[in-house]
Amino acid sequence: MRPSKEKKMQGSRNAWLRPGLVAIVAGLSLVLAACGGGDGDSDGGGSSSGKKLVYFMAPNTTPTRYIEQDGPDFEKALEALDPDIEVKFVNGGGDSATQLSQANSAISAGAKALVVVAADPNTSAGLLQAAAAAKVPVIGYENPPLNGPMYAQVIFDPYKVGVQQGEYFKSQVEAGAFGDGPIDLARQYGNKGDVYTTDMLKGQNEVLQPLIDDGTLKVVCEDYIKDWAPDNAQKAAEQCLTKTQNKVDVFLGFYDGNAAGIIAALKGKDVKIPVYGGQNPELTGMQYMLTGDQQDAVLKPFSVEAEAAAKIALAAINGEDPPSDLVQDSVNNGTNDIPTAKLDTTLIHLEEGKDPGEIVQQAVDLGIFTWKQICDGGPAADTPTCKAKVG
Repeated sequence: MRPSKEKKMQGSRNAWLRPGLVAIVAGLSLVLAACGGGDGDSDGGGSSSGKKLVYFMAPNTTPTRYIEQDGPDFEKALEALDPDIEVKFVNGGGDSATQLSQANSAISAGAKALVVVAADPNTSAGLLQAAAAAKVPVIGYENPPLNGPMYAQVIFDPYKVGVQQGEYFKSQVEAGAFGDGPIDLARQYGNKGDVYTTDMLKGQNEVLQPLIDDGTLKVVCEDYIKDWAPDNAQKAAEQCLTKTQNKVDVFLGFYDGNAAGIIAALKGKDVKIPVYGGQNPELTGMQYMLTGDQQDAVLKPFSVEAEAAAKIALAAINGEDPPSDLVQDSVNNGTNDIPTAKLDTTLIHLEEGKDPGEIVQQAVDLGIFTWKQICDGGPAADTPTCKAKVG
């Protein structure tokens, strides 16, 4: 008899509390905790204010959102819920060993919970094991750790994001935006093995694979982009253009950083090829939509995710079940069924005859960016929209 969804989620919630994890893991945790944080951002001395500590663990400086938006939004939301909590920030620098060291320093400092965007989900199990051994709950955030117990996680559903991108791209194919088939398509994905990459690709392929199978789309290049980094996306696009002698009808990416790298490669070769597949919006994405270089983007209101994570973290600290109004799904992360909050997203796209400023306004209305941020320097500064919005 299969356990009920509620029992599976309850079991996962309690997994990090189980004693008797392998002694080597516990020993490793203590050794690394004694060694301190990886990049100097960790504080091994605890909270000088005497408040309860929660650590927000960013993966890297790309995407920029975790440093500039999610982290500050999370701090604001959690401290509003409980003024007796102090949030500290660390940045893993794209390295799981660094992030593990930071986690152990946080545990040594008395952290009551860790909110983790995995630096590399494929090699993040050690962090989850160390936290479980210390009975410190982990809340996965957006690109969560894999292969270990967690209290809960919060994500913008990557499968649905992939479907949104795929459906819009399919509509453009069917509208004849790229001429008659076969259409030479170059694809870029995210970091190989990431949950987000795997599930987004599943969503995109569910829509696009029939067009590939019947020959409407011919995939001439496809690349996984390490760390989702724009410079890696640029290099991959340059190699694709060289390989195909610039004979690409359209690029389809996974993320605004992909798009920025692809656009840089195209400008470097002075070729004009449409770029689709924006999401996880960055300033470059909104700017390039204003200039017409990027065709679409999936918007994520970062503050909504941060607030959800704050509510989940508070429940974890208080020894309660994850809030049922948010956490309504369960996702297996390789070893455990993790209670999961899945958040909705909105796709925006350029439309012929419509002011791109009206389209990008949706990102402003969601509080993701301000017009000053979008128009302050960068490629869109001289666009009619920016001149009208900020002068």
